Amino acid sequence: MGLSSKLITEEIYNKAKIILKESSEISRVSLRLRAIVAAKEHGVATVSKIFNITSNTLRSWVKSFVAEEVGGLNYRTGRGRKSKLLEVHREAIEEWISKDCNLTLAQIVIRLEEEFSIKSSKSAVHRVLDDLKLSYITSRPTHSKGNLEAQELFKKKSKEGN
Repeated sequence: MGLSSKLITEEIYNKAKIILKESSEISRVSLRLRAIVAAKEHGVATVSKIFNITSNTLRSWVKSFVAEEVGGLNYRTGRGRKSKLLEVHREAIEEWISKDCNLTLAQIVIRLEEEFSIKSSKSAVHRVLDDLKLSYITSRPTHSKGNLEAQELFKKKSKEGN
């Protein structure tokens, strides 16, 4: 057994054990609570090796648990890379699409670069369209050399066969 952590008091230890017993799901929070309980029982160094984390990480979990209880063990919001496309750009994209619903992703990327001087990818624009609950669904185009009369006749015959 390693040295018991002075950071984890009996009160924190008991509170973590109670919350662990009450929660039935295995989640990020329960994993971190188990690490806190194990650190009190077996020492920070041993637990950090078993959980494959640094001792500083474990200490920060304990501190956030003390400060905010279970809510402190969740991921914080605002992590990750922020989008270049702000709310102004999203509104402009929505306006462009409401005026011309046949805009392609490539055309939207070009307009963003021309009007706002923002270089963006098609995938980023597609993500914005998903956020705005917009999709690009069109009917199948007719071929320029296709015979419309033959197509209509085929449709009528196929309906009669069913």
